[in-house]
Formats: sequence, C-alpha cells, structure tokens
Amino acid sequence: MSSDVPSLIKELNEKETKILTEIYKAGGEIMLRDIWKVMGIKSKAGMPFINKLEKRGLLTKENIGSGKRVMYKVKLTEFGSAVARELVEAGSLMKVLTYDLLTRIPCFYCPYIDMCGATDEITPEKCEYLNKWIYDMLREQHG
Repeated sequence: MSSDVPSLIKELNEKETKILTEIYKAGGEIMLRDIWKVMGIKSKAGMPFINKLEKRGLLTKENIGSGKRVMYKVKLTEFGSAVARELVEAGSLMKVLTYDLLTRIPCFYCPYIDMCGATDEITPEKCEYLNKWIYDMLREQHG
C-alpha cells in the first residue's frame, strides 16, 4: 500500500491535497463544514473533491446529523492518513529546501549589490558569482 502513496500524490490536485492535509492537521477527522471554511469554498464546489477522495479510499464520510439537519464528518482512512502524512512532510521539506536555496543565492551577500546593474561592468549577466551558483545548481540537478 505504501508504494502507491507517491504515485497517488502526483495525481492529486491542489484542492484535494489541501483537503487531505487539513483533515490530517485536525487529527484525522473534521466536520465537513469546517473544511469549507478553511478552503474558502461552498459545499457545492467542494463535494466533488470529497467524493473523489472517498472513491480513492482516502477518506470516509459519516452523516452525524439528525432529522432534517444533515451534517457530515469526514475521516481519513489508514491509506488516506499515510498519503496526508507524506503531503505534510513533503510540504515542510519544501519550505526548508526553498529557504536553503534562497539563502545560498550570492546576490544576498554580494559586496557589489548596490552597484549591480548600474553600469555595464557589474550586471547579473556578467557576475561570476551568480553564474557559478547557477552552473552548480544545474549540475546538482542533472547529476
């Protein structure tokens, strides 16, 4: 089952990902109306996403209302919990990697930043530090 997690994550759209992570952050279950509040959408717009996630076996819907008042609670399944955990961890990792990447851009600690682009001699296109950084980034990416 866990080998299916990465391939499924690639198939999820942004709204489905947000729904799963919100349920996960809420402890694995949440009232459906609370999802709509967090997402800033109406139930009519959101239900297709819930239904799709339910069909994929990622969550279950339970009617906890009585009489004419229909209220749903959604719970992550075991598989849904594994997928959501992976999404949350991947999101945290991306924040760390993005921060790390940004702090390594040479422009942020360049002694010539005040003059950069003011003349034809010191420009981003001609900067040996920036060009080396870009070259190293590309080399890392393509192994």
